[in-house]
Amino acid sequence: MSSTMWYIMQSIQSKYSLSERLIRTIAAIRSFPHDNVEDLIRKGADVNRMHGTLKPLHCACMVADADCVELLLEKGAETLLFFLFHSR
Repeated sequence: MSSTMWYIMQSIQSKYSLSERLIRTIAAIRSFPHDNVEDLIRKGADVNRMHGTLKPLHCACMVADADCVELLLEKGAETLLFFLFHSR
C-alpha cells in the first residue's frame, strides 16, 4: 500500500471510535485478518458496546465466524441478550 493511501485510510479510520471500528471489522471479517480484531480489542475497543441493535458478538455470529466468536468470548463478551423497548 502506498504511503499516500495509508494516510488517507488512517484519516478515515480515525473518525470512528475503536468500538465502532471493531464492529465494522467483524462485519467485514472475510476482508480483514483476525489479528485486526485482536488489535482493536488490545487497543481498548469495548467488546460489549451496542452499535444500533447489535453487539460485536452478535455480529460475529451473523457472519458465522467461530474463531471471532471464541475470541470475543475470551475477551469478556457478554452472552446475555437485552431487548430495549422505547415507548413514544
